[in-house]
Amino acid sequence: SEWVLYEFNACPYCVKVRQEIRRLNMNIMRVDAKRDAEQKKTLIEIGGRYQVPCLKYPTQDGVVWLYESDAIITFLKKQAR
Repeated sequence: SEWVLYEFNACPYCVKVRQEIRRLNMNIMRVDAKRDAEQKKTLIEIGGRYQVPCLKYPTQDGVVWLYESDAIITFLKKQAR
């Protein structure tokens, strides 16, 4: 399972996270949870809520769905060290 950022194109919180991903030069797949009905369904049914940005990433204990732009950015900075 890979890292995926669920986002809306025009969402300012998503823009903030995208800028940080670029700054850290990380390769994270992006999906538009507004335009892509299948991804929207996944975000709601498996992620638990229809909220963006949401970073989905695998751990040893399973998949984590991380919400809130500041929490995502803090997490990404720790990973990039």
